[in-house]
Amino acid sequence: MSIGKSIRVYLADATVTGIRYAELVNWTGHAIACPRNRLNELSKWPEAAKPGIYFLFENRFGDSKPMAYIGESENVAHRLTSHDRNKEFWNEVIIFTSKDENLTKAHIKYLESIFVDLSKQADRYVLENGNIPSESSLPLADRDAMEEFVENARMVLGVLGYSILEPILKSRNNTHLNSQSSNKQQAWTCSVN
Repeated sequence: MSIGKSIRVYLADATVTGIRYAELVNWTGHAIACPRNRLNELSKWPEAAKPGIYFLFENRFGDSKPMAYIGESENVAHRLTSHDRNKEFWNEVIIFTSKDENLTKAHIKYLESIFVDLSKQADRYVLENGNIPSESSLPLADRDAMEEFVENARMVLGVLGYSILEPILKSRNNTHLNSQSSNKQQAWTCSVN
């Protein structure tokens, strides 16, 4: 049985294209989505000066996959200032930090590794990450807490319009056609023998 979830989204300037603060009810994590041209405003938010994970997104329309970058920092706002100078492709960022002080460097390195792996599996974006982050060692209780953080962040990312961690589901028709073509190939292979 699945349990419903409530996500609250606060529009800081009452527009859907401005800074958006999102939180899942009963979760210590939270997210802030911000257009690149509003980074100065984001840097004034205390949540952005904490340790966290961030996703840089390219909003692209068309046939090619958009680009993304997943990173971690002990001060997300400071790192984003550097990316604003050095990374050209992105036009929106979503950061995840904690409402309390329980998200450490080891936690965010673990999260970065998991998010990069999930994004590669989903194959919806071209990742601009140059290196593959290693999964930091955490005690079992912390790993379980971070797995819950991942699931909550995945949900919030989707609500904010970014399905970077969600695999593309094949339609039943494609699955049916694929099984038919593989059956034909097997039948053909059998008839040759």
